[in-house]
Amino acid sequence: MTRQRPTRFTAAVAAATLLALSLIGGASAAQPGWEMTVVKLPDAVSPGADAGYRITIVNNGPSNISQLYLTDSVAAPATYLTSTRAGCVLSPVLYCAFGALNAGDQIVLTVAHAAPSSGSSFAVTFMLNTTGASFNDKGKNSHGDTLTRTVTTGLDGDQNFAGGFVVATGTVANGSSLGRRNIQSTAATSPGAGLPVTVEDGSGVTFGCILCTGTPFGEWSEINVAEGASFGSGIEIVITIYSKSVPKNLDLSKVVVFHTYQVGGVDVTDRIDTACAPTPVPDCLTAQLLGNGDLEITIWTLHNGGFKPGLK
Repeated sequence: MTRQRPTRFTAAVAAATLLALSLIGGASAAQPGWEMTVVKLPDAVSPGADAGYRITIVNNGPSNISQLYLTDSVAAPATYLTSTRAGCVLSPVLYCAFGALNAGDQIVLTVAHAAPSSGSSFAVTFMLNTTGASFNDKGKNSHGDTLTRTVTTGLDGDQNFAGGFVVATGTVANGSSLGRRNIQSTAATSPGAGLPVTVEDGSGVTFGCILCTGTPFGEWSEINVAEGASFGSGIEIVITIYSKSVPKNLDLSKVVVFHTYQVGGVDVTDRIDTACAPTPVPDCLTAQLLGNGDLEITIWTLHNGGFKPGLK
C-alpha cells in the first residue's frame, strides 16, 4: 500500500478551516452592554385613546456603541414624542437614529400611539439595533445586534372607566349618561401635556376612610394623574351624581368630599369642605344642582386618590 504525505498546501487549508470553525462556534462578538426598560403610561386606556410609554435606554458598558437606532412595530405615526437625545421622527413611523451611545450614557424617551378602537389589548414591540434596521425590512439579513421589548396595554371600554395618555392638556371622563345602572360619572383635567390620566368609579372602587363621619353617598371616584404625582397648581375633578342617588332636600352648603390618598406609602384622609369661590384654592369644592336634578361637584385638589361625596 502506498501512503501519500500531506502537502504544505493541504495542511494550511486544514488549519484555516479549523480556525474558522472555532470562531463560528465560540468566539463570536459579544452583544453590547445595553439595557432597555419600557413603562406603560398608563397600564390600561380607553379604546381609541392614546397609549403612552416611557423608554429608558442605558449602555452599561464596558464598550461604546458606535451607532444606535430605535423603532417600534406600530405601522402608523406616533402621536407624541419627547426625548433626551435628538434624532427621532414620528412619521411615517417612529424611527430614531441616536448616533453613538458611550458606556454609562442614558437616553429617556416618552412616546405615545393611538390605541385601536376595539379589542382587549394593544401590544407594541420596541427594537434597538446597531444597523438602522426597521420592522419594514424584508431581507432580514442584518448581521448587527438587536434588542427588543414587547409591552401590552389593556383596553378597557367599561362605562365606569376612562383613561389614556393626554398628548395635550385636556379632560378624561368616563360614562356621563347617568341612570340607575350608572349613578356617578367622573372627569379629571390634566394639568399639563404628556401625562397619563385615568378615572374610575362604580361599585368596584373602594378606599379606606377614617374621617367619613358625616353622611357619605354616591360612589368612590378614583383619580390617577401622572402616576400619582402631586401638583401645586391643583387637579380639577368633576363628579356628577344621578338625581335619584342625591339626598333629598339637599343643602348645598353641607356638601363635602372625603379624600383618601397616600403620603409615604401611608393612607391619609382629608375632608374637602372649603368653597372654591371666588377663586380656586388647594382642596376646595363647588357644588351645584343641575336642571335635571343631578348633583355636580367640582373639586380642585393637590393629590390623586379616592374621592367620596358626602354631607357634613
